[in-house]
Amino acid sequence: MHRNFLWQAFLGIVALATLWYSCIAAYRYYSYSRLDGHAETSTISWIIEEHATDTFTLKANYQFTANQAVHHGTTRYPDDNYLNQWAAEQAAKSNTKHPWTVWYDQSHPDTSSLQKNFPFKECLSAIILWGLLLYFLWLGFYVSRYKS
Repeated sequence: MHRNFLWQAFLGIVALATLWYSCIAAYRYYSYSRLDGHAETSTISWIIEEHATDTFTLKANYQFTANQAVHHGTTRYPDDNYLNQWAAEQAAKSNTKHPWTVWYDQSHPDTSSLQKNFPFKECLSAIILWGLLLYFLWLGFYVSRYKS
């Protein structure tokens, strides 16, 4: 391995970033994969949350039936920001027009969500960082082997 202190510090930083993003990707993939059952909502209500004077988001409170029992759940939509309350109310109205599918953990139905999105960005970032880390490790060994 190349013995330059700056090179080793750089490799350490890349390794820490790789481990950090890998942990985030693993956690989000676990959260995605544990939602293995689905059911239709029996009731759903939309609540508008005000975070600032120009930021509104939606939160859904819902009920569904799984394993012959009624379960309650809540899903927040923090990525869908609305600039005023009227826009949020219109979005809530349009969301009540169709039935929603609830994704839940079959072994623990209290863990549920209206969204089941694969963490593509997190997994892709972790894979790219692993590739970069392996490349830089190989480069360090290559330089130390052929250095005169």
